[in-house]
Amino acid sequence: MEYRFRKDTLNDSYRVDFSMGHEAFGSWLLNEISAEVKGVKQLLERLVAIKQLNSDQEVLIEGRDFSLTLTCDDALVRANSLNIESELPDGEDFSHYDDESASACGLDDFETMLESWLEFIS
Repeated sequence: MEYRFRKDTLNDSYRVDFSMGHEAFGSWLLNEISAEVKGVKQLLERLVAIKQLNSDQEVLIEGRDFSLTLTCDDALVRANSLNIESELPDGEDFSHYDDESASACGLDDFETMLESWLEFIS
């Protein structure tokens, strides 16, 4: 997973770019975590606890727009809008939008990304 963090100095806003297939992590990061140092630190502490469990247990952290599911091996970000069932017209294929709505990576990669984000916003 590759990513790049940027800050717009004119309005103090942040931008993040993630590699193809991991775009949802960028949306989750900006919409759910933002630049809250305290929130990032708390999540990193939670990751340590999850790793120590070393079980198949899942931890779900629901946000406004995205939810994060953590196991001792993986992190999955999924847009809450994907939980709404709706019928699509016949022949319509919207699967290419899924990359922006759901992404997964290993827990170690997720932790490294959060540490990089923390360093960037600090």
